[in-house]
Parts: sequence; structure tokens; C-alpha cells
Amino acid sequence: MKQCSIIVFGDIGRSPRMVNHALAIADNTEYRINFYGYLDNKPTQALLSNPNIRIVDLNLWIVNQLKKMPRFLFLLYAILRIVLQSCYLFLLLLFSRKQEFILVQNPPSIPVLQVVSLIKALRRSKIIIDFHNYGHTILALQMRNKYILKMARSYEHYFSRSQDFALCVSQAMQKDLQQNWRINATVVYDKANINFNVINKAREKHELYMKLDFHWQWEVLNSNETLFTEEINNQQAVEKVNRPGLIVSSTSWTKDEDFNILVQALQKYEDLANIEQGREYRKLYVVITGKGPMKEEFREIFQKCNICWNHVKVNLAWLDIDDYPKLLACADLGICLHYSSSGLDLPMKVVDMFGAGTPVFAKSFNAISELVQHQKNGIVFDTPDDLFDHLSQAFRFESQILQQLKKGVETFRTETFDQEWRTKVLPYIRNLK
Repeated sequence: MKQCSIIVFGDIGRSPRMVNHALAIADNTEYRINFYGYLDNKPTQALLSNPNIRIVDLNLWIVNQLKKMPRFLFLLYAILRIVLQSCYLFLLLLFSRKQEFILVQNPPSIPVLQVVSLIKALRRSKIIIDFHNYGHTILALQMRNKYILKMARSYEHYFSRSQDFALCVSQAMQKDLQQNWRINATVVYDKANINFNVINKAREKHELYMKLDFHWQWEVLNSNETLFTEEINNQQAVEKVNRPGLIVSSTSWTKDEDFNILVQALQKYEDLANIEQGREYRKLYVVITGKGPMKEEFREIFQKCNICWNHVKVNLAWLDIDDYPKLLACADLGICLHYSSSGLDLPMKVVDMFGAGTPVFAKSFNAISELVQHQKNGIVFDTPDDLFDHLSQAFRFESQILQQLKKGVETFRTETFDQEWRTKVLPYIRNLK
């Protein structure tokens, strides 16, 4: 059986697009797949149980030990980490059976693009690069050293030319790659995987809410009720009349998402609901999932807000991988604050929300209109005032705005990643010599 490789220089469990690639290759070809990446979070069961996919953990004990170095030695740590990871990945690819093709996620660009370029020269493997974004633009969010940033861009540009076939996530990125890097890329739009589905039955929602045990501060609930649902005669589950609106946002708590916009918008909503004394506007229960470097900073902010707010509560929850799709399907609204370091990528979290049948309010940037169509399947906003205005309209009692947007989401759900992949990627793989 021929072999191929997929490389994610990050957490496989948080790389849904590359997981979808792996499953599509396994389902539509006879290749055996070596999937290289980190196992920080548990991947989906579909990936783990597939007999044609072998997961190779790139975590190195010595790199984990180097993380304990003092902060003033960060530059030394970064250099040692890149050298060690490059050597490890290079040796794995060099001494494995020949890979007919290697599918690489970009970013991160360093050191993986250089390694696969060298493997291509030595073993004649074809290289497919899937551009999710640009590595140098993400790096620019973390540092301002123009010389390092220029080197990073030159590195990414130079080694990207080793590709034999290129994919990207948006038409905006396709145009930019063509104009600035002379790379002809094929757009493959993300679609939610099979774990994301609509939940219409109140019983399923009730069981999830019972498990997650969401509370409104110190409110005491009966054993047969949740914030959003209740059982009648210990049998039929129904949604509560005038229940809180459920909003879900997911994040990696990095600088390409500005949660200050959400804090300010929710404060304005709280002030408005206080003036109206809850007569016109629903209470809001906001669940934010994910982990990352800025989480503790915002945890403190939201803890202080929760003490003062009467009509809005925020819960920074960590969900099991199987519960997250279910919660999205129960939500009235998803919020995406991703604004893209390049302005060219599209957030996978919005794809997941649409897959679960949930409309989205999304922060505006160049490419977002390719995914969120304003006032059709969601709302695009710029400022805290914009977001507040749309929230106050959507969560007014008797408002039908979210129901109308849900109809637009249904159009998106009719298309699958596998259909897109078989049309645009499979022909190239089948024609490999």
C-alpha cells in the first residue's frame, strides 16, 4: 500500500481541517497515512479508529524540559527548539517508507517548510501546502522586530515555492498568493465535520444542560430543571418560557481576537436591560470555550462583571470534545471575534457553528464575507457599539431575527467538505505518478 504524510506542527486535536483531509484521503484513496503532529488534546474518534491512519506524536521530552528555561533565555530556547524539532521531523521522514506526497499545513512555517523541501529533494516526494494563513503575519502580532519579521516572510516565501500543488482557504488568499508569491492555489472551503449537527429535540438539549450544570450565579434549580429547560411530570422535557438567550464563542485566547469588544458590548446590553428592568430584553448566558495565553486576564475581567451584572452572565468553560458540537447546536447564537492577522483566512469556529445550525455574529475583516453573509446567515460587525446594537435587536422578546438567520445557515449545511475535497483535491492525488 502506498504511503503519504500529513504534517501539522501543532495540536492535531485542534486542527479540524487537517483531520478532514486525513479522513478524506482514507475514505477516497488506498493510501496509508502517517499523521504527524502533537497530541495535546484528544483527536476525534473517527481519526483514532481509522485503520489507515497512523498518528505520530512530535512531542519531544527534551523540548518540554527546555520550556523551563528562564524568560530572558527565550531566544536561545526558540533556536534550540527549532533545531531539535527540525532534526526529529527530518529523520522521521527520511527513514520511513517513501511518502508519495506530503500534505503540510501552513502556518506554522518554521521549521516545517524547510524540512519538507529537503525531503522532496532527497526522496522525490510531492509537496502539497495548505495555506490557512501566513506565518509571518501571525508572528507580527507577537513582535515588532522588523528584521526578524522580514526574515520570516522571506523564509516562508522561499520555501513555499517547493510546493507541487497548493490549497488555500479563501478566494482572497488565492488572489494574494497569485499576485505576491506567484503561487496558483486551489480554494478548498472548510465545512463542518459529521460531529456538528442540528439538535431540535428538547430532551437532548435538556440532557446536555443537566450534564454541563450551568447556573445563574447563586440561583437554586430543582433536580428536574436547568437554566434553559425543565421536565414536566418527570417525563416530557420542554424549553422554559422566557429562558436566557444562549450565546457561545470559542477562542484560543490570542491577539488575533479582541474580547474587549465583547466585554464592552455586553456591558451596554446590561445597562439597557437594567433600564428596561428586563421587560423587553432576554437575559443572556454567554459560554466561552477554549484555552490560551490571555485566558486568565479575561477570566478576572468576567468574574468582576458577573458580580455586577444582573441580566448577563459569562462562563469560561472547558468542554469535552464530544460536548462542544452539542452545545453549539443548542446555542441561539455564535460570536466570532477573530479578525485575522492577514485578513485572508477564514475562522474554522464559524464553520463549526454553521455546521451545528447556529447563526454567527462575526468581526469584520477582508475575507469574512466569503463565509458570513451579512443579514443572511449571520451579522458582520466592526465595533462594540455595532455588536451591542445587533445583540439588542436579536434578543428583544418576540424578535425573529435569529430564526431568519438560521434559515440562511441551512444553505451552508447542504455542502460537505468531502464533496469539496473530491472535486478539487482527489483528481490531483489520483494523477500522481
